[in-house]
Amino acid sequence: MRDLPRLRRTAHTHPGEFPEKKIQSLAQNLGVLDRTDQREEREMADWGPVIVATVLFVLLTPGLLCTLPGRGRVAEFGSMHTSGLSILIHAVLYFALVTIFLIAVGVHVYTG
Repeated sequence: MRDLPRLRRTAHTHPGEFPEKKIQSLAQNLGVLDRTDQREEREMADWGPVIVATVLFVLLTPGLLCTLPGRGRVAEFGSMHTSGLSILIHAVLYFALVTIFLIAVGVHVYTG
């Protein structure tokens, strides 16, 4: 918005003839507007991927809720123990579930 007076002088021949919206769109096309002005005109952000990834990360932390494979069994719940194999299995499960929820199902959460 800092160069709008200069742009207003050069954009038209008669004062008051050029509408403000036209000046702003011309300024955007020329790259004259500040980044703060461009941010105000963006659409709402999609928080779906952030929420899904965070929830799955917490739930699939090895040893927190369950451990696949456990030390003595196939699955242990609340043991707070982990191993290299369980980290690998939980990572594969995390990737598969994130892919399913974000790409196949298409979870979207928009904030206003």
